[in-house]
Amino acid sequence: MTHDAPEHDDLDTTGDADPLLSACLDDALGPYLGALSPDEVDDYRRFLTIFITTHPAAAPLHDRLRARPPLLSDSGVVAREGADDTAADGAAADDTAADGAAAEPGDGTFGGWR
Repeated sequence: MTHDAPEHDDLDTTGDADPLLSACLDDALGPYLGALSPDEVDDYRRFLTIFITTHPAAAPLHDRLRARPPLLSDSGVVAREGADDTAADGAAADDTAADGAAAEPGDGTFGGWR
């Protein structure tokens, strides 16, 4: 990317490393690492950093992802803000019941997942 955006030159993209942002950038740019020059990768990395952190549609999503707790090592029910606790208990009971039942051919599931 060769477009220079002087209005964003004051944004510090080298400050505190954001692991979530780094993971997003690595996922987005990974397929293109062999096709782009290192300078082009750096340009796209700067552009995507500015886009994700300042765009009116992307910035709130990024902020919500950053506010989430880190990934859990175990699967299970995770409480969501504003959700009813009884609904989570019911979902956990449904998951337990579904684990014991095998998927029947033609039941509309993929790989036995319900």
